[in-house]
Amino acid sequence: MQNITIGRYQPGDFSHLQTEDGTPAEEIAAQFAGWIEGVRDDGSTWIMYLDAHGSPETFWSRREADGAVIGDPVDLT
Repeated sequence: MQNITIGRYQPGDFSHLQTEDGTPAEEIAAQFAGWIEGVRDDGSTWIMYLDAHGSPETFWSRREADGAVIGDPVDLT
């Protein structure tokens, strides 16, 4: 494992964004406290989102180079 990053969302981080269906992204982001992401030795990456209480909620084992997730998440609840 090369690197693990833990991040926390702050109020207002998504106030300027909205989803494709017009839902303010801030409404969705409020459901998550943050994320944990990692880079494997081969350069591939993974990400896990934490719910509003800081518990692991969803996990994606693969991501695109731009950070987009690949496939369906593993539900950790």
